[in-house]
Amino acid sequence: MSTEKAPTSEYPAKTSAFKTLRDKIYIHEFPSYGNKIFYSLGFLALTSLILLVLTGSIMACMGPTWWLTSVWGIHVRSIHEWSVQAFMAILVCHFLVGLSTSAFKPPRRMVWVFGAVIFCLALIQTEFGFALRGDFSSQYRIISGADFWNGAHLGWFINPENISQDFAIHIAIIPIIILGLFVLHYLLEHTYGIAKPYRKDVAYQIVPANHIPMYVRGGALVVLVLAMAWLFPSPFVAPETIRGVATQDPTLVAQTLLQEFDHTSDTATYLDSIDPYTYDTRQVYVVVPYTLASTSSDAITIFQTESPDQQQSDIAQAHAYFDATTTATVATGATDAVSAQQHTFAHNPVIAIINSLVPLAQSGVYESILNQESPNTNYTYTTRFLTDTGVLDAEAAAVHITTAEWGMVREETGSLAKLPPGAWWFAPIGILNSTVLAGDDNGDRDAAAILGFVMLVFILFPYIPYLNRLPEYLPFAKWIWK
Repeated sequence: MSTEKAPTSEYPAKTSAFKTLRDKIYIHEFPSYGNKIFYSLGFLALTSLILLVLTGSIMACMGPTWWLTSVWGIHVRSIHEWSVQAFMAILVCHFLVGLSTSAFKPPRRMVWVFGAVIFCLALIQTEFGFALRGDFSSQYRIISGADFWNGAHLGWFINPENISQDFAIHIAIIPIIILGLFVLHYLLEHTYGIAKPYRKDVAYQIVPANHIPMYVRGGALVVLVLAMAWLFPSPFVAPETIRGVATQDPTLVAQTLLQEFDHTSDTATYLDSIDPYTYDTRQVYVVVPYTLASTSSDAITIFQTESPDQQQSDIAQAHAYFDATTTATVATGATDAVSAQQHTFAHNPVIAIINSLVPLAQSGVYESILNQESPNTNYTYTTRFLTDTGVLDAEAAAVHITTAEWGMVREETGSLAKLPPGAWWFAPIGILNSTVLAGDDNGDRDAAAILGFVMLVFILFPYIPYLNRLPEYLPFAKWIWK
Protein backbone atom coordinates (compact mmCIF):
# COMPACT_ATOMS: atom_id res chain seq x y z
CA MET A 1 0.00 0.00 0.00
CA SER A 2 1.28 3.42 -0.93
CA THR A 3 2.03 5.78 1.91
CA GLU A 4 2.22 8.92 -0.25
CA LYS A 5 -0.15 11.71 0.71
CA ALA A 6 -2.59 13.06 -1.81
CA PRO A 7 -1.58 16.50 -3.08
CA THR A 8 -3.30 19.40 -1.39
CA SER A 9 -5.65 21.26 -3.77
CA GLU A 10 -4.97 24.99 -4.08
CA TYR A 11 -8.68 25.66 -4.63
CA PRO A 12 -11.77 24.07 -3.00
CA ALA A 13 -13.79 21.61 -5.08
CA LYS A 14 -16.62 24.12 -5.63
CA THR A 15 -14.35 26.88 -6.92
CA SER A 16 -15.78 28.67 -9.96
CA ALA A 17 -13.63 28.42 -13.08
CA PHE A 18 -14.51 32.01 -13.99
CA LYS A 19 -13.49 33.25 -10.55
CA THR A 20 -10.21 31.35 -10.86
CA LEU A 21 -9.50 32.89 -14.26
CA ARG A 22 -10.40 36.34 -12.96
CA ASP A 23 -8.02 35.94 -10.04
CA LYS A 24 -5.24 34.86 -12.39
CA ILE A 25 -5.85 37.76 -14.78
CA TYR A 26 -6.21 40.52 -12.21
CA ILE A 27 -3.35 42.55 -10.81
CA HIS A 28 -4.16 42.38 -7.09
CA GLU A 29 -1.77 44.95 -5.65
CA PHE A 30 -0.17 48.07 -6.99
CA PRO A 31 1.05 51.52 -5.93
CA SER A 32 -1.70 53.72 -4.55
CA TYR A 33 -1.85 55.84 -7.69
CA GLY A 34 -2.77 52.69 -9.65
CA ASN A 35 -6.45 53.24 -8.90
CA LYS A 36 -6.44 56.53 -10.83
CA ILE A 37 -7.95 56.70 -14.31
CA PHE A 38 -4.48 57.01 -15.85
CA TYR A 39 -3.98 53.33 -15.09
CA SER A 40 -7.37 52.26 -16.43
CA LEU A 41 -6.49 53.40 -19.95
CA GLY A 42 -5.30 49.96 -21.03
CA PHE A 43 -8.62 48.46 -19.94
CA LEU A 44 -10.53 51.25 -21.69
CA ALA A 45 -8.56 50.60 -24.88
CA LEU A 46 -9.51 46.93 -24.61
CA THR A 47 -13.16 47.93 -24.11
CA SER A 48 -13.03 49.99 -27.30
CA LEU A 49 -11.37 47.11 -29.13
CA ILE A 50 -14.14 44.73 -28.03
CA LEU A 51 -16.74 47.19 -29.37
CA LEU A 52 -14.82 47.34 -32.64
CA VAL A 53 -14.70 43.55 -32.96
CA LEU A 54 -18.41 43.16 -32.14
CA THR A 55 -19.67 45.88 -34.49
CA GLY A 56 -17.19 44.90 -37.20
CA SER A 57 -18.31 41.26 -37.04
CA ILE A 58 -21.96 42.29 -37.36
CA MET A 59 -21.19 44.54 -40.33
CA ALA A 60 -19.14 41.81 -42.03
CA CYS A 61 -22.05 39.38 -41.69
CA MET A 62 -24.75 41.81 -42.85
CA GLY A 63 -22.85 43.39 -45.75
CA PRO A 64 -22.39 46.92 -47.16
CA THR A 65 -26.00 47.45 -48.29
CA TRP A 66 -27.17 46.95 -44.69
CA TRP A 67 -24.68 49.31 -43.06
CA LEU A 68 -25.20 51.98 -45.74
CA THR A 69 -29.00 51.97 -46.02
CA SER A 70 -30.61 50.31 -42.99
CA VAL A 71 -31.37 52.48 -39.94
CA TRP A 72 -29.80 49.95 -37.62
CA GLY A 73 -26.96 49.32 -40.05
CA ILE A 74 -26.10 53.02 -40.09
CA HIS A 75 -26.21 53.05 -36.28
CA VAL A 76 -23.87 50.06 -36.01
CA ARG A 77 -21.54 51.70 -38.54
CA SER A 78 -21.60 54.85 -36.41
CA ILE A 79 -20.83 52.88 -33.24
CA HIS A 80 -17.90 51.33 -35.09
CA GLU A 81 -16.61 54.76 -36.11
CA TRP A 82 -16.93 56.26 -32.64
CA SER A 83 -15.25 53.16 -31.17
CA VAL A 84 -12.31 53.88 -33.49
CA GLN A 85 -12.22 57.47 -32.26
CA ALA A 86 -12.23 56.28 -28.64
CA PHE A 87 -9.63 53.58 -29.27
CA MET A 88 -7.15 55.94 -30.93
CA ALA A 89 -7.66 58.73 -28.35
CA ILE A 90 -7.19 56.30 -25.45
CA LEU A 91 -4.06 54.80 -27.00
CA VAL A 92 -2.56 58.27 -27.40
CA CYS A 93 -3.32 59.10 -23.75
CA HIS A 94 -1.97 55.71 -22.66
CA PHE A 95 1.36 56.37 -24.35
CA LEU A 96 1.57 59.89 -23.00
CA VAL A 97 1.21 58.52 -19.45
CA GLY A 98 3.85 55.86 -20.11
CA LEU A 99 6.15 58.40 -21.71
CA SER A 100 5.85 61.07 -19.02
CA THR A 101 6.42 58.55 -16.19
CA SER A 102 9.25 56.74 -18.05
CA ALA A 103 7.33 53.49 -17.59
CA PHE A 104 9.49 51.87 -20.29
CA LYS A 105 12.64 51.55 -18.16
CA PRO A 106 14.17 48.06 -17.83
CA PRO A 107 12.84 45.45 -17.45
CA ARG A 108 9.68 46.93 -18.98
CA ARG A 109 11.05 47.92 -22.37
CA MET A 110 9.20 45.20 -24.27
CA VAL A 111 5.92 46.32 -22.68
CA TRP A 112 6.40 49.59 -24.56
CA VAL A 113 7.50 47.84 -27.77
CA PHE A 114 4.40 45.63 -27.93
CA GLY A 115 2.16 48.61 -27.21
CA ALA A 116 3.91 50.76 -29.82
CA VAL A 117 3.51 48.09 -32.49
CA ILE A 118 -0.20 47.88 -31.60
CA PHE A 119 -0.51 51.63 -32.09
CA CYS A 120 1.27 51.58 -35.46
CA LEU A 121 -0.90 48.69 -36.65
CA ALA A 122 -3.99 50.58 -35.49
CA LEU A 123 -2.96 53.55 -37.66
CA ILE A 124 -2.75 51.28 -40.69
CA GLN A 125 -5.93 49.46 -39.72
CA THR A 126 -8.03 52.62 -39.67
CA GLU A 127 -7.24 53.45 -43.30
CA PHE A 128 -8.26 49.97 -44.47
CA GLY A 129 -11.46 50.51 -42.50
CA PHE A 130 -12.14 53.77 -44.33
CA ALA A 131 -11.56 51.89 -47.59
CA LEU A 132 -14.45 49.53 -46.79
CA ARG A 133 -17.11 52.09 -45.81
CA GLY A 134 -18.51 52.29 -49.32
CA ASP A 135 -18.85 56.08 -49.56
CA PHE A 136 -16.90 58.84 -51.27
CA SER A 137 -14.43 58.93 -48.38
CA SER A 138 -13.58 55.30 -49.13
CA GLN A 139 -13.16 56.04 -52.81
CA TYR A 140 -10.81 58.95 -52.26
CA ARG A 141 -8.79 57.33 -49.47
CA ILE A 142 -8.09 54.12 -51.36
CA ILE A 143 -6.45 56.20 -54.08
CA SER A 144 -4.38 58.12 -51.50
CA GLY A 145 -3.56 54.87 -49.73
CA ALA A 146 -2.49 53.11 -52.92
CA ASP A 147 -0.23 56.04 -53.79
CA PHE A 148 1.26 55.90 -50.28
CA TRP A 149 2.00 52.15 -50.47
CA ASN A 150 3.51 52.67 -53.91
CA GLY A 151 5.74 55.34 -52.39
CA ALA A 152 6.77 52.79 -49.77
CA HIS A 153 7.60 50.37 -52.62
CA LEU A 154 4.98 47.93 -51.35
CA GLY A 155 2.39 48.56 -54.06
CA TRP A 156 3.15 45.17 -55.60
CA PHE A 157 1.91 43.57 -52.37
CA ILE A 158 -0.58 46.01 -50.79
CA ASN A 159 -3.26 47.71 -52.89
CA PRO A 160 -6.18 49.35 -51.00
CA GLU A 161 -8.11 49.51 -54.28
CA ASN A 162 -8.48 45.73 -54.06
CA ILE A 163 -11.53 45.45 -51.79
CA SER A 164 -11.05 41.72 -51.24
CA GLN A 165 -7.59 42.44 -49.88
CA ASP A 166 -8.96 45.25 -47.71
CA PHE A 167 -11.46 42.86 -46.12
CA ALA A 168 -8.77 40.28 -45.40
CA ILE A 169 -6.40 42.85 -43.88
CA HIS A 170 -9.00 44.82 -41.91
CA ILE A 171 -11.20 41.98 -40.65
CA ALA A 172 -8.71 39.17 -40.11
CA ILE A 173 -4.98 39.80 -40.45
CA ILE A 174 -4.39 43.00 -38.46
CA PRO A 175 -7.06 42.31 -35.76
CA ILE A 176 -5.56 38.89 -35.03
CA ILE A 177 -2.09 40.41 -34.73
CA ILE A 178 -3.36 43.24 -32.50
CA LEU A 179 -5.22 40.82 -30.20
CA GLY A 180 -2.13 38.63 -29.93
CA LEU A 181 0.06 41.62 -29.09
CA PHE A 182 -2.52 42.78 -26.55
CA VAL A 183 -2.17 39.44 -24.77
CA LEU A 184 1.64 39.64 -24.77
CA HIS A 185 1.52 43.28 -23.67
CA TYR A 186 -0.72 42.46 -20.72
CA LEU A 187 1.19 39.31 -19.73
CA LEU A 188 4.32 41.40 -19.29
CA GLU A 189 2.36 44.13 -17.50
CA HIS A 190 0.86 41.51 -15.18
CA THR A 191 4.27 39.98 -14.52
CA TYR A 192 6.08 43.23 -13.80
CA GLY A 193 3.16 45.04 -12.19
CA ILE A 194 2.31 48.70 -12.62
CA ALA A 195 5.45 50.78 -13.15
CA LYS A 196 6.78 52.27 -9.94
CA PRO A 197 8.36 55.74 -9.79
CA TYR A 198 11.94 55.75 -11.01
CA ARG A 199 12.70 58.69 -8.70
CA LYS A 200 13.69 57.87 -5.15
CA ASP A 201 12.14 61.05 -3.76
CA VAL A 202 8.62 60.00 -4.75
CA ALA A 203 6.82 58.27 -1.90
CA TYR A 204 4.15 55.65 -2.57
CA GLN A 205 2.38 52.77 -0.85
CA ILE A 206 1.40 49.35 -2.15
CA VAL A 207 -2.37 48.98 -1.74
CA PRO A 208 -5.00 46.41 -2.74
CA ALA A 209 -6.32 46.95 -6.24
CA ASN A 210 -9.87 48.25 -6.53
CA HIS A 211 -11.27 47.04 -9.84
CA ILE A 212 -14.77 48.47 -9.45
CA PRO A 213 -13.84 51.97 -10.72
CA MET A 214 -12.21 50.34 -13.74
CA TYR A 215 -15.46 48.63 -14.72
CA VAL A 216 -17.47 51.78 -14.02
CA ARG A 217 -15.18 53.72 -16.36
CA GLY A 218 -15.51 50.99 -18.99
CA GLY A 219 -19.30 51.10 -18.74
CA ALA A 220 -19.28 54.88 -18.99
CA LEU A 221 -17.14 54.64 -22.13
CA VAL A 222 -19.60 52.22 -23.75
CA VAL A 223 -22.53 54.52 -22.93
CA LEU A 224 -20.63 57.52 -24.29
CA VAL A 225 -19.79 55.74 -27.56
CA LEU A 226 -23.41 54.61 -28.02
CA ALA A 227 -24.70 58.12 -27.32
CA MET A 228 -22.25 59.84 -29.68
CA ALA A 229 -23.07 57.31 -32.41
CA TRP A 230 -26.78 58.13 -32.02
CA LEU A 231 -26.35 61.90 -31.84
CA PHE A 232 -23.61 62.21 -34.48
CA PRO A 233 -23.93 59.35 -36.97
CA SER A 234 -21.26 58.49 -39.47
CA PRO A 235 -21.72 60.74 -42.54
CA PHE A 236 -22.33 59.42 -46.01
CA VAL A 237 -21.54 61.07 -49.33
CA ALA A 238 -22.37 58.88 -52.32
CA PRO A 239 -19.33 57.68 -54.23
CA GLU A 240 -18.61 58.93 -57.73
CA THR A 241 -19.27 56.60 -60.66
CA ILE A 242 -18.09 56.68 -64.25
CA ARG A 243 -21.74 56.55 -65.28
CA GLY A 244 -22.52 59.64 -63.20
CA VAL A 245 -19.57 61.60 -64.58
CA ALA A 246 -20.36 60.56 -68.15
CA THR A 247 -23.98 61.63 -67.77
CA GLN A 248 -23.08 64.99 -66.28
CA ASP A 249 -20.02 65.77 -68.42
CA PRO A 250 -19.55 63.37 -71.37
CA THR A 251 -16.89 65.62 -72.87
CA LEU A 252 -14.71 65.11 -69.78
CA VAL A 253 -15.04 61.33 -70.09
CA ALA A 254 -14.18 61.49 -73.77
CA GLN A 255 -11.09 63.62 -73.08
CA THR A 256 -10.01 61.23 -70.33
CA LEU A 257 -10.47 58.21 -72.59
CA LEU A 258 -8.27 59.93 -75.17
CA GLN A 259 -5.60 60.59 -72.54
CA GLU A 260 -5.69 56.91 -71.56
CA PHE A 261 -5.38 56.04 -75.26
CA ASP A 262 -2.33 58.20 -75.92
CA HIS A 263 -0.74 57.47 -72.51
CA THR A 264 -0.83 61.05 -71.19
CA SER A 265 -3.19 60.50 -68.21
CA ASP A 266 -2.05 60.65 -64.57
CA THR A 267 -2.16 56.87 -64.33
CA ALA A 268 -0.17 56.37 -67.53
CA THR A 269 2.50 58.86 -66.39
CA TYR A 270 2.57 57.88 -62.71
CA LEU A 271 6.08 58.71 -61.47
CA ASP A 272 6.51 55.60 -59.29
CA SER A 273 5.61 53.23 -62.11
CA ILE A 274 5.18 50.15 -59.97
CA ASP A 275 2.25 47.87 -59.25
CA PRO A 276 -0.65 48.27 -59.32
CA TYR A 277 -0.21 50.97 -61.99
CA THR A 278 2.01 49.18 -64.49
CA TYR A 279 -0.81 48.21 -66.83
CA ASP A 280 -1.23 49.65 -70.34
CA THR A 281 -3.97 52.29 -70.05
CA ARG A 282 -4.75 52.11 -73.77
CA GLN A 283 -5.39 48.40 -73.56
CA VAL A 284 -7.39 48.50 -70.31
CA TYR A 285 -9.51 51.60 -70.85
CA VAL A 286 -10.01 51.65 -74.61
CA VAL A 287 -9.06 48.54 -76.58
CA VAL A 288 -10.63 45.88 -74.33
CA PRO A 289 -13.93 47.73 -73.64
CA TYR A 290 -14.26 48.69 -77.31
CA THR A 291 -13.55 45.12 -78.48
CA LEU A 292 -16.00 43.58 -76.01
CA ALA A 293 -18.84 46.04 -76.52
CA SER A 294 -18.56 46.90 -80.20
CA THR A 295 -20.14 44.78 -82.92
CA SER A 296 -17.12 45.57 -85.05
CA SER A 297 -13.52 46.33 -84.16
CA ASP A 298 -12.79 47.94 -87.53
CA ALA A 299 -11.65 51.23 -86.00
CA ILE A 300 -9.05 49.45 -83.84
CA THR A 301 -7.85 47.45 -86.84
CA ILE A 302 -7.62 50.58 -89.01
CA PHE A 303 -5.61 52.45 -86.37
CA GLN A 304 -3.23 49.54 -85.76
CA THR A 305 -2.45 49.19 -89.47
CA GLU A 306 -1.66 52.89 -89.91
CA SER A 307 1.87 54.28 -89.98
CA PRO A 308 3.22 55.85 -86.77
CA ASP A 309 2.97 59.31 -88.33
CA GLN A 310 -0.66 58.76 -89.31
CA GLN A 311 -1.45 57.43 -85.83
CA GLN A 312 0.00 60.57 -84.26
CA SER A 313 -2.00 62.67 -86.70
CA ASP A 314 -5.20 60.84 -85.74
CA ILE A 315 -4.50 61.40 -82.05
CA ALA A 316 -3.78 65.10 -82.59
CA GLN A 317 -6.99 65.48 -84.59
CA ALA A 318 -8.91 63.66 -81.83
CA HIS A 319 -7.58 66.09 -79.21
CA ALA A 320 -8.67 69.03 -81.35
CA TYR A 321 -12.08 67.45 -81.91
CA PHE A 322 -12.87 66.70 -78.27
CA ASP A 323 -11.48 70.01 -77.05
CA ALA A 324 -13.92 71.81 -79.37
CA THR A 325 -16.88 69.43 -79.41
CA THR A 326 -20.00 70.19 -77.41
CA THR A 327 -21.29 67.93 -74.70
CA ALA A 328 -24.34 67.01 -76.77
CA THR A 329 -22.25 65.90 -79.74
CA VAL A 330 -19.99 63.70 -77.62
CA ALA A 331 -22.94 62.25 -75.76
CA THR A 332 -24.65 61.08 -78.96
CA GLY A 333 -21.63 60.50 -81.14
CA ALA A 334 -23.43 62.55 -83.80
CA THR A 335 -21.56 63.69 -86.89
CA ASP A 336 -24.29 64.93 -89.20
CA ALA A 337 -24.62 68.32 -87.48
CA VAL A 338 -20.98 69.20 -87.06
CA SER A 339 -18.82 71.53 -89.12
CA ALA A 340 -16.94 70.47 -92.24
CA GLN A 341 -13.76 70.09 -90.24
CA GLN A 342 -15.52 67.94 -87.68
CA HIS A 343 -17.03 65.90 -90.50
CA THR A 344 -13.48 65.14 -91.62
CA PHE A 345 -12.63 64.19 -88.06
CA ALA A 346 -15.57 61.75 -88.05
CA HIS A 347 -13.52 59.46 -90.30
CA ASN A 348 -10.75 59.39 -87.73
CA PRO A 349 -10.63 55.87 -86.13
CA VAL A 350 -9.60 57.27 -82.71
CA ILE A 351 -12.60 59.61 -82.65
CA ALA A 352 -14.87 56.75 -83.70
CA ILE A 353 -13.55 54.57 -80.87
CA ILE A 354 -13.98 57.24 -78.21
CA ASN A 355 -17.43 58.25 -79.47
CA SER A 356 -18.57 54.63 -79.20
CA LEU A 357 -17.33 54.30 -75.60
CA VAL A 358 -18.96 57.43 -74.16
CA PRO A 359 -22.55 56.10 -74.51
CA LEU A 360 -21.36 52.86 -72.90
CA ALA A 361 -20.05 54.89 -69.98
CA GLN A 362 -23.39 56.68 -69.68
CA SER A 363 -25.26 53.38 -69.57
CA GLY A 364 -23.02 51.88 -66.89
CA VAL A 365 -21.80 49.08 -69.15
CA TYR A 366 -18.31 50.57 -69.46
CA GLU A 367 -17.71 50.52 -65.69
CA SER A 368 -18.95 46.92 -65.52
CA ILE A 369 -16.44 45.93 -68.20
CA LEU A 370 -13.58 47.58 -66.26
CA ASN A 371 -14.58 45.75 -63.08
CA GLN A 372 -14.74 42.44 -64.97
CA GLU A 373 -11.20 43.04 -66.21
CA SER A 374 -10.07 43.13 -62.54
CA PRO A 375 -11.02 39.94 -60.66
CA ASN A 376 -11.76 39.64 -56.92
CA THR A 377 -13.53 43.01 -56.51
CA ASN A 378 -10.38 44.89 -57.46
CA TYR A 379 -11.50 48.43 -58.33
CA THR A 380 -8.08 49.71 -59.40
CA TYR A 381 -9.16 50.33 -63.01
CA THR A 382 -12.37 52.13 -62.05
CA THR A 383 -10.94 54.34 -59.31
CA ARG A 384 -7.87 55.24 -61.37
CA PHE A 385 -10.05 56.28 -64.30
CA LEU A 386 -12.14 58.48 -61.99
CA THR A 387 -8.91 59.95 -60.63
CA ASP A 388 -7.76 60.73 -64.16
CA THR A 389 -10.98 62.69 -64.80
CA GLY A 390 -10.13 64.92 -61.81
CA VAL A 391 -13.56 64.58 -60.18
CA LEU A 392 -12.25 62.80 -57.07
CA ASP A 393 -9.69 65.49 -56.26
CA ALA A 394 -12.26 68.20 -56.93
CA GLU A 395 -14.84 66.72 -54.56
CA ALA A 396 -12.23 65.93 -51.88
CA ALA A 397 -11.08 69.55 -52.02
CA ALA A 398 -14.69 70.72 -51.76
CA VAL A 399 -15.26 68.77 -48.52
CA HIS A 400 -11.72 69.42 -47.23
CA ILE A 401 -10.52 65.82 -46.81
CA THR A 402 -7.36 65.96 -48.92
CA THR A 403 -4.09 65.10 -47.21
CA ALA A 404 -3.08 68.73 -47.59
CA GLU A 405 -6.06 69.57 -45.35
CA TRP A 406 -4.14 68.46 -42.24
CA GLY A 407 -4.15 64.75 -42.81
CA MET A 408 -7.81 64.20 -43.65
CA VAL A 409 -8.75 65.22 -40.10
CA ARG A 410 -12.13 66.34 -41.39
CA GLU A 411 -14.90 63.92 -42.12
CA GLU A 412 -17.14 64.35 -45.15
CA THR A 413 -18.98 67.01 -43.17
CA GLY A 414 -16.28 69.35 -44.45
CA SER A 415 -15.69 71.09 -41.12
CA LEU A 416 -13.48 70.56 -38.10
CA ALA A 417 -16.29 71.85 -35.91
CA LYS A 418 -18.73 69.12 -36.95
CA LEU A 419 -18.83 65.62 -35.52
CA PRO A 420 -17.66 62.95 -35.94
CA PRO A 421 -14.09 64.05 -36.65
CA GLY A 422 -12.03 62.43 -39.35
CA ALA A 423 -8.75 60.59 -38.98
CA TRP A 424 -7.16 63.25 -36.78
CA TRP A 425 -4.32 60.86 -35.95
CA PHE A 426 -3.00 61.41 -39.49
CA ALA A 427 -2.61 65.16 -39.00
CA PRO A 428 1.22 64.84 -39.10
CA ILE A 429 1.01 63.58 -42.69
CA GLY A 430 -1.13 66.56 -43.61
CA ILE A 431 1.40 68.88 -42.00
CA LEU A 432 4.20 67.23 -44.00
CA ASN A 433 2.27 67.47 -47.26
CA SER A 434 1.52 71.15 -46.78
CA THR A 435 5.03 72.14 -45.60
CA VAL A 436 8.12 69.98 -46.10
CA LEU A 437 6.71 67.95 -48.98
CA ALA A 438 4.76 70.75 -50.67
CA GLY A 439 5.66 70.62 -54.36
CA ASP A 440 7.67 67.42 -53.91
CA ASP A 441 7.24 65.25 -57.02
CA ASN A 442 8.14 62.21 -54.90
CA GLY A 443 5.88 63.15 -52.00
CA ASP A 444 4.40 59.65 -51.59
CA ARG A 445 7.84 58.07 -51.43
CA ASP A 446 9.25 60.68 -49.05
CA ALA A 447 6.17 60.66 -46.80
CA ALA A 448 6.40 56.87 -46.53
CA ALA A 449 10.11 57.09 -45.66
CA ILE A 450 9.56 59.78 -43.01
CA LEU A 451 6.59 58.02 -41.44
CA GLY A 452 8.42 54.69 -41.45
CA PHE A 453 11.42 56.25 -39.71
CA VAL A 454 9.24 57.93 -37.08
CA MET A 455 7.41 54.66 -36.40
CA LEU A 456 10.70 52.81 -36.00
CA VAL A 457 12.01 55.40 -33.53
CA PHE A 458 8.69 55.25 -31.66
CA ILE A 459 8.80 51.46 -31.34
CA LEU A 460 12.47 51.28 -30.33
CA PHE A 461 12.36 54.37 -28.13
CA PRO A 462 13.26 52.57 -24.86
CA TYR A 463 16.44 51.21 -26.47
CA ILE A 464 17.76 54.49 -27.89
CA PRO A 465 20.41 56.02 -25.58
CA TYR A 466 20.01 59.65 -24.50
CA LEU A 467 16.68 59.95 -26.33
CA ASN A 468 15.04 57.65 -23.78
CA ARG A 469 16.14 60.02 -21.00
CA LEU A 470 14.22 63.02 -22.36
CA PRO A 471 10.91 62.16 -20.61
CA GLU A 472 12.66 62.59 -17.24
CA TYR A 473 12.63 66.31 -17.88
CA LEU A 474 8.86 66.45 -18.35
CA PRO A 475 6.93 67.91 -15.37
CA PHE A 476 3.90 65.62 -15.51
CA ALA A 477 5.17 62.48 -13.76
CA LYS A 478 4.87 63.72 -10.19
CA TRP A 479 1.32 64.89 -10.89
CA ILE A 480 0.37 61.41 -12.14
CA TRP A 481 2.08 59.71 -9.18
CA LYS A 482 0.59 62.09 -6.61
